Amino acid sequence: MPDAVALLWYGAAATGAAESVRKALVNRGVGYTVSRHFLTAGIACMALSLAAGDPLTLDWADHLTGLHNVAIVVHNLLAMLAMVFTAGFLHTLGQLRLPMPAVVTVFLTCAAAMVTLYAQAGAHTSWFGSPRNPALPSQLYSAIYLGYMVGWLALLLLGLTVVAVGEVAGVRGGVALAQLGVAVSLVGLSWRLGVVIRLLADSEHLPRGTHFAVFTDAVGLALFVLGSLFAAATRTLFDMRDRRRRQRQEAAIERLWRRVRVLLAYRRRPPLRLREQVVEIEDALLIVDQLIDSATGRAIRDDLRDLALLYGVDTGHLATAAEIEIAIATIVAQLSHRPATPTPGCTDDADDAEAWWPETERLPVDDGARLVWLAAVGQALGERRVQRLAKRLGPRLTSDSPA
Repeated sequence: MPDAVALLWYGAAATGAAESVRKALVNRGVGYTVSRHFLTAGIACMALSLAAGDPLTLDWADHLTGLHNVAIVVHNLLAMLAMVFTAGFLHTLGQLRLPMPAVVTVFLTCAAAMVTLYAQAGAHTSWFGSPRNPALPSQLYSAIYLGYMVGWLALLLLGLTVVAVGEVAGVRGGVALAQLGVAVSLVGLSWRLGVVIRLLADSEHLPRGTHFAVFTDAVGLALFVLGSLFAAATRTLFDMRDRRRRQRQEAAIERLWRRVRVLLAYRRRPPLRLREQVVEIEDALLIVDQLIDSATGRAIRDDLRDLALLYGVDTGHLATAAEIEIAIATIVAQLSHRPATPTPGCTDDADDAEAWWPETERLPVDDGARLVWLAAVGQALGERRVQRLAKRLGPRLTSDSPA
């Protein structure tokens, strides 16, 4: 029957495998960067490493192959391979100066030395690579593996610290939890490395507390996976919030564009993309500036001054919305007093209708702050204060105006 250690290792391995599958599916769906693929592969290798190093797997592999400790070698090599992918993760983020060919070379050299030591002295002895086997080949094998893992985990811990700096608070919390997992694994491996160094110096020394390191590998990976899940969930929530905010912004800009279309009656190109809508809005705002005299603009800002002083808010978008409504009312009033005549520049000829577009499409109107401001203007068009201002300061229709 599986004991607590076997259940812990298999549980951590299953958790890591599930997280690597989730990341692989997400990465394929949204086209994340290469760094995330490296991290996914590293988690998968660590999960397989824990599964191979579980006590039940060790007994099963020894019985199946007739060789001792073969699963230990697989367990260690998979963990070292995970560090290669970790190095790739750090390298793509600019946190590792060592080139990847050198990383692979170090891995292959250490792996070859470990396999050679195992072939010479580990295939037919018990507890190879463990403090219970004080033989020199066994302890050299452990020293190579533990030194390799401690060095890379320390670099990963430092790299995650730098990665967390540019993230939002929720994602930083997930990265901190992942760092805790790395730190737990690092403490356990460092403890084992200290035991090995002591045995190399004094083979008669009886190590104590070696059971402590049995739990750290599994607990470390579990914490790392939980941190990854927490960071991913937080990032998803922020992405959903940003997506909804962007949709509201685009809807407000489209409402503004449809409202100012009356000022650009000669254009015949709906529907338009967002950037093209913003181009037309900017052109319409130039017409608004020509139609609103300084006295009207001053009256609008005087009316909104109390609102700005009372609540401490920027009323610029409200003033612009009111100017747009007054400019539209002015155009409507002028058109109601003249006979229906073709608007200058308006034509049904397709070639002439296209002539304006290449000129306006080159306008730089994709600034994020400008889009936010235009969206605020679009939302302000429906406010009662803006409607009252436009009605009070706009043109008056005379009694002989057509109904």
